[in-house]
Amino acid sequence: MLSTLEQKFDRLFNMAGGIVLLAGSGLSSIHLGRRDVARIMHQMLVIGYQTTPLALLIGVFVGMTLALNTGFALETYGQTALIAQVVAISLMREMGPVITAVIITGRVGAAMTAELGTMAVNEEVDVLRVLGIRIERYLVMPRLVASILMTPMLTVYSIIIGFIGGAVVANQYFGVTYLNYKIRTFQALDGEEVFKGLLKTVVFGLLYSMVCCYIGLTTHGGAEGVGRSTTRAVVVSLSSILVANYLLTSFLFR
Repeated sequence: MLSTLEQKFDRLFNMAGGIVLLAGSGLSSIHLGRRDVARIMHQMLVIGYQTTPLALLIGVFVGMTLALNTGFALETYGQTALIAQVVAISLMREMGPVITAVIITGRVGAAMTAELGTMAVNEEVDVLRVLGIRIERYLVMPRLVASILMTPMLTVYSIIIGFIGGAVVANQYFGVTYLNYKIRTFQALDGEEVFKGLLKTVVFGLLYSMVCCYIGLTTHGGAEGVGRSTTRAVVVSLSSILVANYLLTSFLFR
């Protein structure tokens, strides 16, 4: 029992150390990004453009659900006019950043791990190393930069469409006018609130991209190993995002 726990903790710490080292190598290569614009743009297309419809769909229903639940609770106290503030703060602080990061991890992170894992088991990664190509710059850095740039952008789109969905529900179910909803939304959010919410998304983008890249590049065991790595990457990424979200919330919004 103790030996099994020791092995699990040993693997956990080894993986955490490997992810940190990979992140450091990727970040140190960012200044060379101008030479890899094509690869960065391709990853931005994969992460951003192709994920936008799903992020918008989830965003609108999250906003509508928040407004509905909040409205039912506030209606008891005759405070339905406060729906806009609650929805705005909830979307900006928690639901927008976290839900968007979860969506991207499930859609893009899994594909990222599978792609790199397939390259690893087919020894394509070893071939690149033999040719003198730095894996951290050629494979990791474009995905890292694209994740850090596109995660906040997708979050902004998701939050905006969530505001719209919340406004429709607040108007149709609780009689809150669109003008009043808009005014109260802007009253609830200031520049600092927006900055803190988007700062979370940058951290989330760094986390899921590095976890997925590391697990993908360390894949072994053929096609079965690629499947295991993909599942593992998604689980570790989502767990890391939730832990980081708690820590960031406790630090930024106290």
